[in-house]
Amino acid sequence: MTHIDDLGRRTASAMRDTADQLETVEARLHQSAEESPDPETGARLHELGDEVTAQAKDVERRAGLLAEPEAPQRPDPA
Repeated sequence: MTHIDDLGRRTASAMRDTADQLETVEARLHQSAEESPDPETGARLHELGDEVTAQAKDVERRAGLLAEPEAPQRPDPA
């Protein structure tokens, strides 16, 4: 394993941890939205929670791309 491979795995792991933390925040936002006495505030909190979820999914997706080993390069049949 090269230093770059190890760095990629550690970075991907940190990104996944971040995505997990974002999901925790998302759950809190939706809970706060449900508890809000103001419907407009609740709607904004739900919308923000949905955006946090989208960001968490994107971070998770990028972590997966980072951690995947590169496919061997095929010679160009020229």
